[in-house]
Amino acid sequence: MIRLLTQSDKEKIMDYIGRNELETSFLYANVIEFGIDNNPDMRRCGDYYGFFEGEELRGILPFYNLGSCIPHYERIEAVPFFAEIMRKRDFKFLLGMRKLVKPLYEEIKNYKKIGEYSESSYFINRNFKPFKLEGVSFIDAVGATEDKIVDFVLEGRIKGFNQATSREDIKKSLSQKGKEEDFIIAQKDGKLVAQAGIQTYTPKINQIGSVYTPEEERGKGYAKAIVSEICKRIIERGKMPTLMVNKDNTPAVRAYNALGFEHYDDYLIVKLD
Repeated sequence: MIRLLTQSDKEKIMDYIGRNELETSFLYANVIEFGIDNNPDMRRCGDYYGFFEGEELRGILPFYNLGSCIPHYERIEAVPFFAEIMRKRDFKFLLGMRKLVKPLYEEIKNYKKIGEYSESSYFINRNFKPFKLEGVSFIDAVGATEDKIVDFVLEGRIKGFNQATSREDIKKSLSQKGKEEDFIIAQKDGKLVAQAGIQTYTPKINQIGSVYTPEEERGKGYAKAIVSEICKRIIERGKMPTLMVNKDNTPAVRAYNALGFEHYDDYLIVKLD
């Protein structure tokens, strides 16, 4: 059986997430911060569909208002039910562990216009190796509205991640961060040179994302330094840093390996047009 989940299902949802913590980090933080029932004014709210075997929740299919679909299931029997709903829904991104997303992608690819398809690695860091650069300081940008910061984050979203957005969307994104979702910007000699943030969290991990360095500043160690700073903060909380990186992004993979990150599982990110 599959049905739309509501706030009354929260206990079952939290039990499910507890069984699958590393693979459901987005689910955890969004449920904790914004609840189950959809509020259209909140980007990280959405519609959550649950796949049940009897009374037990065995899969969750979320469609977030910001445009992403990040499914998870414990039973392969959920795939045709999820795929049927996904074929009818509009969303911009499909992402998650490859073993979960790939079967769904195969079911819907002939019904959707696929833009980009990227194979990534999900990295975890159990052996952090700090890295610092002299003269680099960090700005805490959560809730920031200053033009300089908003414009830099906007540039990162457009040039770094090829995502169409606006200054107002950036301000909203920075204002709707969870309690552990740091977003910092590195500066050198007064110039903004890199950014990184914590995308989501669970009781055991903080997941890093939005790592960006302008093209003219690359190769100088700024991304490595800012990710190191984020890792330090995460570890001070008693949690483990994780992140995703495109397998073809050799400089980033090398930098993350140098910080102690290692491959945990394959990850897919599919952009739909």
